[in-house]
Amino acid sequence: MRTDNRHGFALPAAIGALVIIGILVTSGFFMARQELRIGVASHNANLAVNLAQVGANEVMANWNGYQLGLITPWDSAIINGAGPGGNWRVSVVNANNYVYRITSTGQVTEGGALWAGSRRTIGIVARMLYANINPPGALTTRGNVQVKGTSAITGTNTTPPTWGPYCTTLPTNNMAGVVTNTGGTVTTQGAGTVTGNPPTVQDPTIVSSTFTNFGNLTWAELVALAQIEGKVITGINQVNNTAPVVTGGVCDESVLLNWGEPTIPTSPCGAYFPLIYHGGNVTIQSNGYGQGILLVEGDLMVRGGYRFFGIIITQGAFATGAGGATITGAVLAGNDLLLDQTATGGGQIIYSRCAVTRSVLNNANLSRARPLRERSWVDMTAVVN
Repeated sequence: MRTDNRHGFALPAAIGALVIIGILVTSGFFMARQELRIGVASHNANLAVNLAQVGANEVMANWNGYQLGLITPWDSAIINGAGPGGNWRVSVVNANNYVYRITSTGQVTEGGALWAGSRRTIGIVARMLYANINPPGALTTRGNVQVKGTSAITGTNTTPPTWGPYCTTLPTNNMAGVVTNTGGTVTTQGAGTVTGNPPTVQDPTIVSSTFTNFGNLTWAELVALAQIEGKVITGINQVNNTAPVVTGGVCDESVLLNWGEPTIPTSPCGAYFPLIYHGGNVTIQSNGYGQGILLVEGDLMVRGGYRFFGIIITQGAFATGAGGATITGAVLAGNDLLLDQTATGGGQIIYSRCAVTRSVLNNANLSRARPLRERSWVDMTAVVN
């Protein structure tokens, strides 16, 4: 019998098939893993952008007057926070007190050491939207004004001591000393003075609504906002010794007579400019001091060395008395009974654009940061990271 020496091919074929299958399976796992990585990376990149946007929105929606009101032009402040799945870090740069550059970075923390760490950065240019309270002079009123003794009303723009770094980008033009309605007179006696550019103006547009309508806000709305802030004074017609109160290193807004700290801008109450309301006639005296916007439903007398920085609006008459009180900012006195406005006893009203502007911009109820209408948003990831 003849026997052929035949070489088998089944085993090599089986081994080859197993190799091919192994390659296919390995390739499949590799591709699946790559797809998973791509999916997770895409998810985390989107999550990081969302975190960055959450941080920017949080800062703009809850504009922090204490922290952000202390930023000098072209300096910055950092705010940190957390959102779903990660953290955010926001840098706020003050361009000119009205425009801010917001840079927000979101970082993913979920997923453990393997997946966490994705970061994205966005940039937003925001501008301040604020109440239009813009007094045309140091004292704006209706009726007659008398300046007696050594009292002075000046429209020369003045920056309060220690406020220089916060006022560098604001207008420096001088204003009128006294602006009154047609028929209103301004007289001086003794060493009393009225100065400005010009010293006095008779403006026919000064009417009752000048003291009740402020852009999109009315007097009633300002009063309602003061009630929200808890700065409504009732039951007393004489206020003494307003002064800043700091508790645990934080400005204590709950204290009724805490009206901020104008003498040390960098202190915890240095950027606190409250909205304050009194529902009748009131006298403010002593060597106390404060800042912000003071609303008085009736007549206001300020005396005894008292110092106030910001805006005073009365629906009645305004007067300074003995002791040399000083108002730095501006006064709008509605003078609803057309009484004579009187400055005596060495009292001074000194126009300050910076005091007027900061009292509005640093009040959270009167100002908001909002993105520019066009081209305000940019992805800065490649630039920053």
